[in-house]
Amino acid sequence: MVRPFASVLAVLLLASARPAVADEIAADGTEQPPPPKKDPLRRAFAGPFQSSRLFAMPTADTVGAYILSFGGDGSLLQETGVLTSAGVLAIGFGDLAQLEYRHTSAISVTGINAPVPGVGVQLKLPIPDINGVPALGVSFRLGVPRRESYGATDIDETVTDLYLVGRLRIHQINWLALHGGARVSSASIVVSGELSGDRTAEARQTLWLPTAGYEITMNPTAKIVGEVALAPQFRWTPGSDEAPEIGYGMLGRFGMKWAVVPSLVIDGSIGYQLEVANAALASGPDAVVAWDIRLGAEMFVPWGALACRAVGVFCD
Repeated sequence: MVRPFASVLAVLLLASARPAVADEIAADGTEQPPPPKKDPLRRAFAGPFQSSRLFAMPTADTVGAYILSFGGDGSLLQETGVLTSAGVLAIGFGDLAQLEYRHTSAISVTGINAPVPGVGVQLKLPIPDINGVPALGVSFRLGVPRRESYGATDIDETVTDLYLVGRLRIHQINWLALHGGARVSSASIVVSGELSGDRTAEARQTLWLPTAGYEITMNPTAKIVGEVALAPQFRWTPGSDEAPEIGYGMLGRFGMKWAVVPSLVIDGSIGYQLEVANAALASGPDAVVAWDIRLGAEMFVPWGALACRAVGVFCD
């Protein structure tokens, strides 16, 4: 009784193993090696990735769950021989939120675009993706003082922002995305030292600043991007008895973004600054008071996949 049972068991085992062997046999009868497995880490760096900004303007999107984004851009023309820069660092927690450190747009007392640092959070509202219905986002940035020094005089400029932004994409023209919103800025400037008469002078102002932009997808790796926005402008004349002031300035940028690889995007743009009076654009040939060329890059790192590979966490 034992031998027939053993024979039947052996036949069943051979039959169950045969499909696995047959998978490794080509049509011509030659044995083929099993197909190579894709590296999960390489798959994670293959994207797709989503930026949470145009150039300086935040969008209604976040970088995504378990993604770290860092980058920056610099002006080649604002100071001769100096690459003046602004940076962004964002880390995604879930698909709807990110923590960030970034430089927000402002015009310094020197009259140039000198971004002010801030730390904050950006949220994407959980709205279903419906054709013609805009995505909405909220971004809050707590300003960190940026100091400029003129000899023995120090100037501290601070901007705290609340952004309300939207993105509209229509399926029939999915190569175009329109962005718009408003920025509520609480700006302050404090001047202290010799040129201010050895006294402390300050000004504070809350500004409502509209912002708008667009993205045109040229191909899977290249986009044309543009943005324009009002921004806080700090004014103070060294050595004068006048108190510092905070007004409006307008900044715009137009350029292109190109994904060299899915996790690395480089950009080049032309930036310009327009003269603004009482939140209204000045007219005439002197309205454009400054322009520059800016180069930048943004890199995406799937930190969740790296943590999963290293210590076995965040593997979902």
